[in-house]
Amino acid sequence: MKEELMSAAFRTILDEATEMIFLKDVDLVYQAVSAPFLEMVGKPSAEEVVGHTDAEIYEDKNLSRRYEADERRLLFEQKDMRGYIEPITDDHGQARYGSTSKYLLRDEKDQVIGILGIVKDVTREYRARQRYQQEFRYLFELPEDTYAVCYIDVDDWRIIKQRRQHIEDGTLQECQTVEQICSYAVDSIVDKGCKGVEFYQDFTPDKLWSIYDSGRNCVSFEYERKMSDGSARWVHNEAHFLTDVDSGHLCVMLSVKDITADKQEEQEIFEAATLDQMTKVLNRATAIKYIKQIIYNEEEKLHVLFMLDVDNFKGINDTFGHQAGDEFLIRLAGDLKNSFREDDVVGRIGGDEFFIFLRNVVEINQIEKKAQDILDIVSRAGEIYSEAESSGSIGIALYPGDGRTVEELYSRADEALYVAKRGGKNQYVFAG
Repeated sequence: MKEELMSAAFRTILDEATEMIFLKDVDLVYQAVSAPFLEMVGKPSAEEVVGHTDAEIYEDKNLSRRYEADERRLLFEQKDMRGYIEPITDDHGQARYGSTSKYLLRDEKDQVIGILGIVKDVTREYRARQRYQQEFRYLFELPEDTYAVCYIDVDDWRIIKQRRQHIEDGTLQECQTVEQICSYAVDSIVDKGCKGVEFYQDFTPDKLWSIYDSGRNCVSFEYERKMSDGSARWVHNEAHFLTDVDSGHLCVMLSVKDITADKQEEQEIFEAATLDQMTKVLNRATAIKYIKQIIYNEEEKLHVLFMLDVDNFKGINDTFGHQAGDEFLIRLAGDLKNSFREDDVVGRIGGDEFFIFLRNVVEINQIEKKAQDILDIVSRAGEIYSEAESSGSIGIALYPGDGRTVEELYSRADEALYVAKRGGKNQYVFAG
């Protein structure tokens, strides 16, 4: 009666179990398993497991050999194994881990007759602890290019730990409260319209929880920041979300990494691809690309293309040397760029030729004023080379009246420039 009662109780436990339970004999052959165990090994029924060994039911032979070795050691040492972490079958290629306890079963004569195993899936907790430990290693072993790391308890809204270090001549200010971190970050960010300012202005427990609940484990952004010594440096900011393994609280690990060298390299690559290497205004190809974009996006507005050619530039080279000619072009290009808006286009065609695209002209008389400004700029740039008698000739084409494409405007402005040259130079001529 007692054996029947025990057998019925064990069957009920297997049927109702939410954990992975298995029973093996001393030959390591399965005698009974729970439904979660069947799900874990990917078998539809107990018949496909009971009466078989690990080597027969697991596709991963390394896993089956590991289980067999553990259980043979258990039988040899005659000592239960409790709560150790081991890998279990993958879930669609993702590793899983179980907290496993294995107990020796004995008969009335104290002879071992089998093994009872209970496995709890702790994949989520195991990964969280691994990540937690990894983040804390980062906190206590700051990489050389990381200014600071700060560990914040979101639920208690306090700083648990922080570390800083000097990089070159700058570092980040140490803060005592989360509010100080946010205030200092916002104040020190150069571009007040960037993502970093938005992030720190809305840095609250509710906002952080909403980000975490959306499934995001990390938020990152870049910005230019003023350092403690007054210098400006580019930084990469990351906020990693993790659960504290001891308190269970949501926490955020903030790190700030120096990326100034990377940004400088990016800028050098950008300039090499888009700028005229000597004058540092846009090169011909990039200027044309930008003009095309403006026409496409603002096709209903009035725009103006100025084509400039320096008169008697050869005289500067011949009289003062080619270095003086280069210096003249560099000064001219800089003055042209400074006299137009940032969203206008100033580019060098080549040699002593430049073109300027004035976008969204509201008043017609503005065109002639800008043309005269260009002539004055050329005159001022050539003042120290007066013997060369340099000046400028300009051809002007209007969009859309003189053309609806860059090619048409360029052709019409070039024709007008030729007329200005033939008509005595040092003047501007509209395409007619």
